[in-house]
Amino acid sequence: MTNQFNFFSQKIKNYQTFMNNQLIYVRSSVTTSFIGLGIAFFVILFSTRLLHLGILATLSIASVLISVMGIMVMINWELGQMEAILISVVAGFSVDYVVHLAHSYEQAKGTTDMRIKQAFSEMGISVMNGMVTSAGASIPLFFCQLQFFKKFGTFLCIIIVFSWLFANFAFMSVLAQLKIPVKKERKCLKI
Repeated sequence: MTNQFNFFSQKIKNYQTFMNNQLIYVRSSVTTSFIGLGIAFFVILFSTRLLHLGILATLSIASVLISVMGIMVMINWELGQMEAILISVVAGFSVDYVVHLAHSYEQAKGTTDMRIKQAFSEMGISVMNGMVTSAGASIPLFFCQLQFFKKFGTFLCIIIVFSWLFANFAFMSVLAQLKIPVKKERKCLKI
């Protein structure tokens, strides 16, 4: 009877430890994701000095984050230590393409349509080539024997593809639809 009790007692302790770890993984993933989104917002706001570009770019990055987590669920990845670490870097990986397009849009002159055309003509090919080379570099990791490298390669490819899609098709399309004017008059403190 005591052996049976000890067996069940150990099972309950193991389950409690597992649930505690899951709670820690979820908390750390959510916390670091929001911190990453906040940092990305301020970096984009600082680089463009336009609030609407910062907000829209951050929404694009948040969409990448949600899409990546949705894909993780679809391919049956359980949230463990490795996945929690990978989720925490999504915002950092997905800021690249949208910040380039936002900065190019901000630097362009003319109407919204002219700015979008100029942003795509200046940065579109660079962003596309960056996506192709980064996604291509992650493909050999799919065939690794070590689970971490295999998951990291898959994760990296998913982030890169979604961040490119959202930057090019969602972010720039929303800018085109909203047609928020950009005023180039900036008052600087002259010393």
